Amino acid sequence: MNQQVIKTSARVSLAVTLALMLGGCFVSKVDPQKPELPLPDALPTLAAETSPLPNPWWSLFGDAKLDELMLEALKHNPDALVAAARVQEARSYLRISNADRLPTLNLEGNATRSKQSDLSLAQQGLENVPGVNTHQTLYTVQGTVAYELDLWGKYLRASESARAQLLNSEYGREATKLSLTGEVARTYFSLIAAAEQLARGRDTLNSREEAVGLEKLRFDSGESDEFTFKRAEAEAAATRVSTRQLELQVVQFTNALGALLGRSPKALVDEAISVQGVSLPAPVQLPSALPSAVLAQRPDIGAAEAALNASAADIGVARAQLFPSISITGALGSASPELDDLFTGPAKVWSATGGILQPIFQGGRLRANVSRAEAVREQRKAEYARAVQQAFREVLDNLQGQSLIAGVREANDQQVAALARATELAELRYGQGDIAYLELLDVRRGLYQAQIDLVAAQRDALLNTVDLALAVGGGLGDQAEPLTARR
Repeated sequence: MNQQVIKTSARVSLAVTLALMLGGCFVSKVDPQKPELPLPDALPTLAAETSPLPNPWWSLFGDAKLDELMLEALKHNPDALVAAARVQEARSYLRISNADRLPTLNLEGNATRSKQSDLSLAQQGLENVPGVNTHQTLYTVQGTVAYELDLWGKYLRASESARAQLLNSEYGREATKLSLTGEVARTYFSLIAAAEQLARGRDTLNSREEAVGLEKLRFDSGESDEFTFKRAEAEAAATRVSTRQLELQVVQFTNALGALLGRSPKALVDEAISVQGVSLPAPVQLPSALPSAVLAQRPDIGAAEAALNASAADIGVARAQLFPSISITGALGSASPELDDLFTGPAKVWSATGGILQPIFQGGRLRANVSRAEAVREQRKAEYARAVQQAFREVLDNLQGQSLIAGVREANDQQVAALARATELAELRYGQGDIAYLELLDVRRGLYQAQIDLVAAQRDALLNTVDLALAVGGGLGDQAEPLTARR
């Protein structure tokens, strides 16, 4: 009969415990309140001749050199390494949070040697009793187990928060890698453009210096005046200034690209990147993406959403701390004054303790902690909305910039062709004496600047393509790593 009562009581206790735990989960469950932002039905359309975005996104340029640089950067860049280490840190924190939901088991061993005081013996009337040993030795070995019932979901929400933070760090790692590939592509194309502009500048400088020599001969022979000669010298000097500036840009872009690749200071000097003989690839027209695809593919938006979910779980943790915590502790082991008898039956000892702790007064600390967690959630909501707004702003900017920059490049191309022909005609007319040298100089100056602007327009078109590919969430191909926290 007693056993039946015990079994019934155990069942009732188990049912009550389960009910409390399920109820506690609802106490600490918090809605992240993700803001619903109205999205356009479609993004602006482009010209009919567009190419789908490949994966990885940079393969759309078909540049083997760029492919090599991307792999090197993703492997050695310090920012990419830091982002990877942050993921490992977040993964370890998740394991720690999950461990809090399990019982702890420890093994303890002690050896204690003590002496009873003479005063204590005197009080017991044993000070003169022969054979009384005032020295004692006690050996103990015991295993202890401790467990806190997660009635209110405190540890469950902590695990959810840690998992969301892991997902945030994994998205952050992918966002860092994606941003890095964009910087590598931008710097690479800027370096090639600066090298092409430098080549144009050096060719023009050579022709300017030859013109100065001819004008010097004409001035010395009395066929020209000093004003014309000095204008030729000034034009050559201006071209020299422009060339030196372009040389500086080439050096700066070279060093910047080497740093992005994670190369050592020694390698920046000994293994400087050269793009001699490399030309800018042809610009590529990318199609517009669906609004939902932008939200799904951009890792920065995924990171913002994960941070919002983590903040909601943190509110649940803070709320659960307002309720009582119930813990159970048990110990089983042996205690004996003799080491040989330590593991015998008579030496066995055990204990079991159940405790409840209800916070009563802590100066408002616990409720302030709930308010703090709720304030953090409001921050994460605003940050999520900002990430979405920024994403679509970048998409719209680069979609519309794609066609506008193409128009600029086409106009630059026409300008170079027109000025090239005008320069040929001006040189013929100058040779025939029909125009002054200053008129020829103006046409030459215009052609040089138009050639520099054309290269800049070609570079800008490529940079816009890079920005658009990143804006719509271009993929990393084989270099993408799985989001383990989503499993």
